[in-house]
Amino acid sequence: MRLENFVGNQRIVGLLRRGRLPQASLFTGPEGIGKKTLALSLAALTNCKDGSGTDLCEKCSSCVKAAIGNHPDISLFQPQKHFIRIDAMRELNREVRFRPFEGRLRLFIIDQAETMTHEAANSILKTLEEPPETSRIVLVSAFPHRLLPTIRSRCQDFCFHPLDRKEIRTYLENHLPGEDAELRAAFADGSIGTALELNLEETLPDRDRMLELLTSWCRRQSFEILYRKCEEQPLRSDLKKRERVRHYLDLLQLLGEDLYFLQVKTPDRVVNRDRITDLEKLSEGISLSWIKDLLYDIDRSRWEIDHYVNPLMCFETLWLMNPGEASNAGNRHRQV
Repeated sequence: MRLENFVGNQRIVGLLRRGRLPQASLFTGPEGIGKKTLALSLAALTNCKDGSGTDLCEKCSSCVKAAIGNHPDISLFQPQKHFIRIDAMRELNREVRFRPFEGRLRLFIIDQAETMTHEAANSILKTLEEPPETSRIVLVSAFPHRLLPTIRSRCQDFCFHPLDRKEIRTYLENHLPGEDAELRAAFADGSIGTALELNLEETLPDRDRMLELLTSWCRRQSFEILYRKCEEQPLRSDLKKRERVRHYLDLLQLLGEDLYFLQVKTPDRVVNRDRITDLEKLSEGISLSWIKDLLYDIDRSRWEIDHYVNPLMCFETLWLMNPGEASNAGNRHRQV
């Protein structure tokens, strides 16, 4: 990708395209915002034979090889079966000592660096501390807190921020004509990758199912009615699957946040814009404190699922944690 086409985080892009990559860098930020793409583009730019140094020419032999992932001086390391193991990092330690085959520098990119095993991470500490002048190493991670402190301290950190909706919408309009760019951008949570991968045909019916449950619960507060709805297909089968319940909790959180935005008079931040009329009606009958309690309980349920509590139990218990009239539920005492 030419750097002029890169979307978002222009301060970092401008800094890196004008200067030189540090010998060891750490690109951090949410998934799907282009960290790996930028690392690969900068690696290609470093070895572009055009000579201008401002952007990829996309025509020279170096750019062509980089575009198809076949450049001898650009190496990409990614998890294999969920982990980057010590054998891969031993290969990096060995290769990093050789001079470039045909370019100016050798570039080594470690994607999802947080998946390195403890042994793999420890094996590259010396290389990160004293890399050869002819090599550059870039670690890419959406979860930098999972990296060893000794890894992070040896890298210059570049923190990427989520993209705003306008940036994502413009990108989608240019690359996915005919798609619902506005809705995709709203659901993307600042990530072009998420926007591109989003399956609206599956997500919207799931969202509508959660909105129906939430509306029913707020108006009637009847667990019997909610239980009957949970027994209906496809929800009954879905609630037995951990990943599906996580997905439903994420959708409930978005709905809860939309209710919050409507309560605090910031409707421009609403994600579920195609259902804003229904959300406005729902928000009129509940209190801000109840919404805050709901978001707290959703987050708690997500934690329980991640700690292997039965997913169906997590989902049903979520509603029991919000008893009584919605408008008065916010006065409950909490224990953390």
